Amino acid sequence: MKFLKKILLVDHEPNVTALVRRALEGTGNYLVKVEQDSRFALHAAPWFLPDLIMLDAAKAQAEGEDVNRQLKSEPSLKDTPFLFLSGEATPEKKVMTGGFISGYSFLATAVTLDDLIRCVEEMLNPSPAPAAKARVKASR
Repeated sequence: MKFLKKILLVDHEPNVTALVRRALEGTGNYLVKVEQDSRFALHAAPWFLPDLIMLDAAKAQAEGEDVNRQLKSEPSLKDTPFLFLSGEATPEKKVMTGGFISGYSFLATAVTLDDLIRCVEEMLNPSPAPAAKARVKASR
């Protein structure tokens, strides 16, 4: 039996959440719970217990930090990774940017859904460090 990784997706834009949800669940690896309002996400997260929380970066500037702080204060969520998404890139700036801001992962559009899925996979299934790989090979 395969257990799906759970993702809480918080974004006010229904078209974005529908597209991202369809793409992630289409892999067969993820179960996505969508919340359009961050206040509802605060209540949903403790019972859903997501493996990853994806937040709209536009909200991250204003209420996102507060939401993030409140979610991290929940003992069952303190180690849950966050991925901030931004849909603010203009069509002429079709550049993928990613990295860390204040210790949190982020992706700024325009990224392809494949890039988003790959980022989520890397966050939820990190490859072992090279030394750990060598130990695994040596023990076989």
